[in-house]
Amino acid sequence: MNEVAIGHQGALNFRVEGTLHSTDGPIENLTVTAELQELRASKNVYDFDGWSGLLSFFEELALNWRGWDGNKNFDSLEGDFRLSAKHDGHVRLSFELGEFDRPTPWAAKGELTLDPGEELTAAVEALRHLLAAP
Repeated sequence: MNEVAIGHQGALNFRVEGTLHSTDGPIENLTVTAELQELRASKNVYDFDGWSGLLSFFEELALNWRGWDGNKNFDSLEGDFRLSAKHDGHVRLSFELGEFDRPTPWAAKGELTLDPGEELTAAVEALRHLLAAP
């Protein structure tokens, strides 16, 4: 498996391209694609530690599936991919993906709704499998 989709009415897709990671170390690059109604944005995003922060973010959401106060946040190393989650009976996952330090910057923003419990647990397991070092 080299791709994980999270969400059911719109999705965030995380894909490992064969040329974007070494065969003997952690995954450093993910192609993140946001799809939501008429929006489709894709970006190659870098991380140096095998995306442990992203996995921890989703693990914490799944662990606290009954709810939490405030927002839980994840920011990629270079700030070009951000997530913020709040719980109101469902998990509202806001995302921002973009190129901010270019002559022509762009950003794609949106929100997905996830069901707490099984959908979140399945997402964590799929991400664990995807991000496991080869």
